[in-house]
Amino acid sequence: MINNKIIRKLLFFLPKKIMFCLIKNNFTFIMALFYKVFIIKRKKSKYRSTIRDADKITILALNGSRFRGDLECLSQVNNFRILTMNNNMWQTLLVYCFMTKRKIFVYEYIKAENDSDIGRCRDKINIFFDGFISALLKLIRIDCVITVNFRYVEDYPWVKHFEGKGIPHICLFREGLCVVDRYFDGLVGYNRRFKGYPVTHTIVHNMRCKDAFLKSGFATGAQVSICGALRMDNFLKRIKSGNGNTLINNKNRRKQVMLVYFPSTFYLFGKDKLSANDKLSDNAHKYRYAIDKWPKRIDLYNDLHMSLIHLAGKFPEVDFVIKFKREDVVNAWDEYKKIVNESGIDLSKLENYRIEDDVDAHDLIMNSDVVIALQSTMVLEAAIAGKSVIFPLFYNYRETMLSHSLHWRDHLDLFDVAESADEMESLVVERLRDPEIDEKIMEDRRRLFEEYFSDIEGVALKRYVETIKNVVTSEKCQN
Repeated sequence: MINNKIIRKLLFFLPKKIMFCLIKNNFTFIMALFYKVFIIKRKKSKYRSTIRDADKITILALNGSRFRGDLECLSQVNNFRILTMNNNMWQTLLVYCFMTKRKIFVYEYIKAENDSDIGRCRDKINIFFDGFISALLKLIRIDCVITVNFRYVEDYPWVKHFEGKGIPHICLFREGLCVVDRYFDGLVGYNRRFKGYPVTHTIVHNMRCKDAFLKSGFATGAQVSICGALRMDNFLKRIKSGNGNTLINNKNRRKQVMLVYFPSTFYLFGKDKLSANDKLSDNAHKYRYAIDKWPKRIDLYNDLHMSLIHLAGKFPEVDFVIKFKREDVVNAWDEYKKIVNESGIDLSKLENYRIEDDVDAHDLIMNSDVVIALQSTMVLEAAIAGKSVIFPLFYNYRETMLSHSLHWRDHLDLFDVAESADEMESLVVERLRDPEIDEKIMEDRRRLFEEYFSDIEGVALKRYVETIKNVVTSEKCQN
């Protein structure tokens, strides 16, 4: 709180124009000191460490808000000190104050000709960052830098200049759910585009994701480690605290049905054009079906939401929750509100129906009896927790070519499939009455979970710690 007040006061006396002036005129030490004192903050740990900070590995997390819980996990490690910038604006500022274009893709930035507008801006950025990172390293000891992806242009100058000064960059790659060939091929093409990006080591969730890195030539086998997903450790421990394949029921807990929100414009229903990753794929011609918009997409969307509202009115003793992502609230809220308004139902009178966009997804899963979803990783998370998972594949969606992009198309026997809104309502009622999942299905669900998260025991953090330590030690030895 005090630091936020100081920052606001400081920014009052140092308005944007002065900040830009300091950056553009390469007052690198002043900017480094400003970032050390006010911007780069330590991620707090729940535990008191007996190890001195000087003996800890200091990790700087770039684009800290994109880690979604990973930094909280890493900050609990006794001999790690996690630093980050809570607001990504402070990274963006140091790059975009040199830019003439408002938005630049990272591959444009990397590939730009030296005599182009972007190339000239890049030269100025490199001059600034060379001095800025040198000054920062005199003020703060940093042993490695971590990111979540290669796609953010504001990360690139940081990792380039840290690596240039012997500080390793480890990418904790979060987008590893390339179950079907379309997404695997797209990831190969995506990684190929970024070949040569300054990454010392990459950590992925599963073998299929690692294969995409190797096939693209982005990295060698020694440069990629399979460690699973950090956020799953505590979740798996919570599940193990249950009884068999179902969780211990709190007698006072209300039953709950959760929908993992998706819009009618969801990519599984077709797009106007192929995605960037599809275009980069060696097999782009195979995925032309993805630009054939499914005519029933709006009908499915409308039927799904009207059914949930109907069920909420019919069963006031059951809670109905729609889990939005924050970006969904921004991009798809109008579509949802249109459905609600057309229903003619006053949702404020449905006390058992609510929207959640800032609640821990695992908490929602654990407190739900039925989960309705399509492509989300929450499908596997709910499955491993012994929950009923329903796919709303209305209007014969399974028979369309678009369904070939559904991650779980070859595993539908492990879940419930509703071919219509009426069938979904019947399944919800049936599963609320009898939530037990057959043990054979649970065994197959565990195998599927392990295939894509590489861990069923909740030991991902241990793997991450070992990998990070090895990379930092190896880099120090080389330097």
